Amino acid sequence: MRSPPRDRRGPAVAALCLALILICAPAAAQEAVFRVLPGGTSYEASVQVTGTEHTFWTPGLMGERVPLQVEDLEVLAPSGPVEYRETGRGAIAFPEGNYTVTYQAPVRDNRLVAAFDTPHAITVTLPEGFDVRNPLIGMISPGGVISSGPNGTTEVAWDRMTVVEVRFYTPDREILLTTFGTIWLAVALVMLLPLLISRRREG
Repeated sequence: MRSPPRDRRGPAVAALCLALILICAPAAAQEAVFRVLPGGTSYEASVQVTGTEHTFWTPGLMGERVPLQVEDLEVLAPSGPVEYRETGRGAIAFPEGNYTVTYQAPVRDNRLVAAFDTPHAITVTLPEGFDVRNPLIGMISPGGVISSGPNGTTEVAWDRMTVVEVRFYTPDREILLTTFGTIWLAVALVMLLPLLISRRREG
């Protein structure tokens, strides 16, 4: 006996709701890990990529895409390294699949910028002796979470970002900033003290 139409609506509605949830739910962002090397002049990167190509770039002064020069580049599949070919400045191509791209790139003026075409879960690790917490000499892109890592390292993490920036500093720069600020505060007090004394006498 054929079941009435209303009996079949329940499973159909449930299937429709499940499909809508799967469509609307955001896909998990691929991961990108950057580790600034001791000395702070270069970093190592490990980036998850999917597809047939990847582009290395950094934002220019006007927001334009500037090709990034990388070294020690490898495209790694679960089974090992995969051959790739260069298709232009800062661009490579490889067989379609899921890979981890590793490379090294320079850091200039204690500033690291990571840029992608699609959102990534990004982590930047600073070696012991570097920090970002003083807003006068350090900075991170909005949304970054700062935490302490192993062996005195500092980690900054973002959930889903296409571009992040980190400007870090050494303890020497923080000491210099504190000393400079103390000197200027002392000079300001010396200059203001006679004025305050004269106003008090006039009062």
